[in-house]
Amino acid sequence: MADNEVTEHDVLGPFGAPVPGAEEAVQLKHDELNLFDATAVAVSSVAPAYSLAATVAAVAAVAFIHSPSIIIISFIPVLFIAYAYFHLNRKDPDCGASYSWLSKLMSPYVGWFNGWVQVATSAIFCVSAPILAGTYTLQFLNSIGWISASTSQDIWWASIAGAIWLAFITFICVYGIRWTTNFQWILVMIEYAVVIGFSLWGIIKVAVTHPAGSTGFHIGWLNPMTVFHDGGFNSIAVGLTLGVFFFWGWDTAVNLNEETKDATKTPGRAGVLAMWLLLLVFLMNFIAIQMLVPQSEIQTQGTGVLTYFANRAFGGHWAGYIMIFAVLSSTVATTQTTLLPSARIAYSMARDRVFPRVFGQIHSKFLTPALGTVVLAFFSLFGILLSTGVHSVNDLLNKLVGDIGILVAFYYGVTGIACAWGYRKVAFEKVGFFFMGILFPLLSGFVLLFVGFWIMKSDVGYALPDIVILGLGIPLTIIARLTTKGDFFKTKTIAYTSID
Repeated sequence: MADNEVTEHDVLGPFGAPVPGAEEAVQLKHDELNLFDATAVAVSSVAPAYSLAATVAAVAAVAFIHSPSIIIISFIPVLFIAYAYFHLNRKDPDCGASYSWLSKLMSPYVGWFNGWVQVATSAIFCVSAPILAGTYTLQFLNSIGWISASTSQDIWWASIAGAIWLAFITFICVYGIRWTTNFQWILVMIEYAVVIGFSLWGIIKVAVTHPAGSTGFHIGWLNPMTVFHDGGFNSIAVGLTLGVFFFWGWDTAVNLNEETKDATKTPGRAGVLAMWLLLLVFLMNFIAIQMLVPQSEIQTQGTGVLTYFANRAFGGHWAGYIMIFAVLSSTVATTQTTLLPSARIAYSMARDRVFPRVFGQIHSKFLTPALGTVVLAFFSLFGILLSTGVHSVNDLLNKLVGDIGILVAFYYGVTGIACAWGYRKVAFEKVGFFFMGILFPLLSGFVLLFVGFWIMKSDVGYALPDIVILGLGIPLTIIARLTTKGDFFKTKTIAYTSID
């Protein structure tokens, strides 16, 4: 037997957790998703209705009437990160995605650290999103007279409702990828029909009837330079962090690559396609809200801004009920499609024998990382219970959204740089590839990393959870190295020698 050969008996994961080789016989279900399925998962992961409900008021507080330009500013670097994912996935369709690529192209230590950041980010999100789902559930119950207004605003009851939603979502994730995708199709159709339909009607209403408090569209809203002129670089940085959160999630399609048909091409295409669809939806809704609702009212509505907009657009509470349902479905969808990739990343790390064994087990019938999914859900449930001590839902969500944006900017940024580095030997083979696979992902990566660093430096208290997660990643990486027998951390990095 070769000196570096790893056997079932000498393989230990972090904290001494063995991973029996027999478990490798059971794998994720292959060739299950097509391009339309993958795109549906990508766009539902971003969840426009949820993102808008959670973030519109915060963006308006930073950029005021220039809020639509924040969407454009954020779209540009994230789009080129999506292209980086496309090119990296063509070479290595691993469900660990960024974790796996960084481990092979930059350093196993960087890869492990990045995998930790992604799993931690997903866990934080699976705290905030179910709470918003619980909040909208209570709002709906209050609107039909089943509970009082005070109960609908109680964060304790919102947390309980959120925990119930998290349990339901976890069950579907465990039961199988086809069930999950079919459920996503239903939720995507609901939220997109409502968000796009209401946005179009809001724009038409202002153009035709000019209701009180409305304003006509101004092309200057789409000019990113106005944000810099009015608020300086700090406004750009904060807005970009919020905007990154807006677009975060399309990479779920890539984390499902091992369960997708034509795994080297379909997931990456789905991610890029989702980005363009999302740009259209976000801009349309931002413009519609800004035309119909005065700025001062947008900022005071918090997470209820979409419901408020719907009521103003149609002049009746029934529209608000529909929007509540759309945001609720969107929030449930994005919670599910955040739990999905985190379980796949953890599974990929456990499969490489550098993460606890529990995350590497595939259910023999459902062909999903069932036990690891449940464990991650329990971590999020614990966070939901802790959140009951927060003063209000709006305060909690505003804080968590900013924290998540910084962490996403980090791992997106590192992935963009890794793409340029991995393809460095073939950078000049094709002009188009040089720009789309090397230069723009590289620049986008540096921009996102710089923005995240700027926010953490400018407001340490605001970014404290990010500092804790990033700081904790260092000793955890060391522990993983010390407790793992095998060659993962000794692996020499590679560079691609061809584009295709």
